[in-house]
Amino acid sequence: MTIKCPRFPNLPSLRSISTATRHAAGALVAVTVALSGSHALAEDGDPSIDLRLFGQNVIEGYEGCHLAFWQANKSPEIDKYAYVLYAPFNDGEELPAWMKVGQTVYEMQREDTVSVNDRALEPLRLYRNSDSTYTALLEVTDQHTDGDNVIADKAKLTITQSKHYPFVISVKGGIYCPATTSSSQSSNAAPTTSGEQPYGDPIPLGPAVPFETLEAIPAGVRSAVTTEAPECAMDQTAGQGNHYAISDAVTLWEVPCNLYARTGSSVYVVSMNENTDYSTLLTVPPLPGFEDADPNHEIRNPQMDTESGTVTSEYYDGDGTCGSFEAYQLRSVEGEALEFFLTEYREKPECDGVQADARAFPLVFKAQ
Repeated sequence: MTIKCPRFPNLPSLRSISTATRHAAGALVAVTVALSGSHALAEDGDPSIDLRLFGQNVIEGYEGCHLAFWQANKSPEIDKYAYVLYAPFNDGEELPAWMKVGQTVYEMQREDTVSVNDRALEPLRLYRNSDSTYTALLEVTDQHTDGDNVIADKAKLTITQSKHYPFVISVKGGIYCPATTSSSQSSNAAPTTSGEQPYGDPIPLGPAVPFETLEAIPAGVRSAVTTEAPECAMDQTAGQGNHYAISDAVTLWEVPCNLYARTGSSVYVVSMNENTDYSTLLTVPPLPGFEDADPNHEIRNPQMDTESGTVTSEYYDGDGTCGSFEAYQLRSVEGEALEFFLTEYREKPECDGVQADARAFPLVFKAQ
């Protein structure tokens, strides 16, 4: 599920794509707080296309010859997320391009057969994904060459999807081969891998506001939990939890999920205040190396630090001398979304009768 809601007024480092276009479309913009979900935009009644900017998190440091187009008022050398369309080359052949909509990266196949020559970009290029859900028309109106590079100084990309408004975005880019990059092209070139983390700033929260019954949770928030995390048995809990202000328009809900022998668990939902039908359940990221595991939404015995937006979990097993410690921080990502990121994981798998604080258990992972 994706949620469209008003811009967070107090959050730094949140970026949007062509908000003027979305306003013209009558969409609710510009914050997309989306992680997991299966509802399409058309089903949500939203006629906009949820195009996202991306960066090294998608191209994974590819540095060979490539075609790349980014939002015209951004630079991939400066902005973490700038690309709209990116296609690597293999032995001189252009491979399928990448375009991101929502949380999905689509492969876009070149559909037209027009070719000018190897020293210029065609005025029109047509791309389409495998099931024809998305079509992208690239119009290049101003270009020049620089060594072996073909640079598009002015271009426009129009993305279409059935029953949605066309998404039109001004772009710059071209075809680049890094080995032949000259100084005059450097300001437009694709970046090299910098080791920069693929997420933005932490999101501070307002004070915890407790609630005592499930009836205090908006229907849209409860529905998101029921739909996306059917394993959560809210009705079997005491119904107590908290909610936190993210902005005047958006709230983070800590919803009781399950009761276990030693502790309880909660899940977290980001919701618009005016229309809680736009609610999204946050996914708890896995420990690196376990990414193929089923998505998890529960955090056991959660404790929230509102200043840093960090949820910690201290869990004790057996005789209470083993267990785990986990820390997850709410951060902004590209497309003005919010996600949890694992910042620390400690584990003591064997109970040895020696009491210790979970925060002092052996360190397994710590984010750099």
